[in-house]
Amino acid sequence: MTTDPAPSLAHAPPRGELAALVRLAGPVIVSQFASNALTLIGTAVIGRLGAAELAAAAYANAAYSLLFMVLLGMMLSVAPRAAQAHGAGDAAGVARALRGGLWLALGLSALALPLMWGVAARLPTLAPEGIRADLAATYLRIYALSLPPMLAFTALRGSLEGTGRPRTVTAVALAGVALVSLLSPALAFGWGPLPALGLAGAAAASALTAWGTALTLLPVALRRAPRVPQLGPVRAEVGALLRLGWPIGLTLGAEGGMFSVTALLMARFGTEALAAHNVALQVITAVFMIPLGLATATGIRVAHAAGAGDRAGARRAGLTGIAVAAGVMLAFAGLELLAPRTVLGIFVNVQNPENLALVGTATSLLAIAALFQTVDGVQVTANAALRGLHDTRWPLLISLTAYWGVGLGVGTLLAFGLGVGPRGLWFGLTAGLVTAAALLLTRFLRRTRAA
Repeated sequence: MTTDPAPSLAHAPPRGELAALVRLAGPVIVSQFASNALTLIGTAVIGRLGAAELAAAAYANAAYSLLFMVLLGMMLSVAPRAAQAHGAGDAAGVARALRGGLWLALGLSALALPLMWGVAARLPTLAPEGIRADLAATYLRIYALSLPPMLAFTALRGSLEGTGRPRTVTAVALAGVALVSLLSPALAFGWGPLPALGLAGAAAASALTAWGTALTLLPVALRRAPRVPQLGPVRAEVGALLRLGWPIGLTLGAEGGMFSVTALLMARFGTEALAAHNVALQVITAVFMIPLGLATATGIRVAHAAGAGDRAGARRAGLTGIAVAAGVMLAFAGLELLAPRTVLGIFVNVQNPENLALVGTATSLLAIAALFQTVDGVQVTANAALRGLHDTRWPLLISLTAYWGVGLGVGTLLAFGLGVGPRGLWFGLTAGLVTAAALLLTRFLRRTRAA
């Protein structure tokens, strides 16, 4: 049994490409916002617990994020595998991508959870002075329980979005936002008969929500997967996902690692600097959900065209997505430059005199973020477009060079060698993202030029 690729997806005319991208990207962007809102709500609740809790959570997240980003990147291989199979009319390939992705999520979780708990046990000896290591360790130990359902959710999401059906994912993700909005303050502050669990309660709320959303989406995705008489060995699909996914994982790890190591280095400037870094990063991460959603949709559009053998369509889809993402990020950069205190007020009380230094540092970091956000939109969309072509190894090499060579190298030199301080680390982030954007865009143009 095969599925016929929709002509509107695989062969959209130039004037229709933008409309097709928006139709697919709209629900995906909402889903990205909803997924990120889980973290944003947790950060907002933790910020009300105090600066010590906020810094401890930031330090624990820095330790967690590097491994999680690698694993998440490996799971992102499900979407291009499903999308190219859908573009080629291969129903069995779509079904194999989904089931192989779920098995891959299970295997990665079995390896990663013990490692996370081991890191939590070591935090008291690793955390710098001023960081409540006991709080950070407790937070990481509980928050790590969200890893298995988040990986499974990524596989489920990839199969649905890869076949052009993102609305179910959006509905489940929005339900997760509603759930964490109730659970996080209830468990952290102790609503009604519930005890006030503080930072541990915020972590538990995130983990419970992750399990709830994954278990809700699972039967829906399995029900909507193409039904074929014989799938063939799923083990081979897991291997194919790993071969495609490990460079994606290391690519995201390279970028996420740059941010994680930057957070660890920021801790050397004190608790207030780290808290300011965390707040400013949450702001730009929230905005980043738009180009990230556009990137996901762009990668799917490129994969549909590639699966149908339409190189010109793949190039058109990629360049359209890149241009839209860059424009959106440029607009938000202007907002952050014009009204930084309004933006920061979402996450921290800017009127509190005790937060004066934190707000000042965060404002200066947002000014730098405005410089790199446009190119950040370019690099994430170009990277996704290359994933749609199943091109993942060259992007890995580009990312390692840009983020760890240029980004961290320039940041460390400016912050510590030349005495620029916290702002120097963010200038390094800018340098790394500019380098990645230029190289990834060049790679995509070369891969899609006419033969």
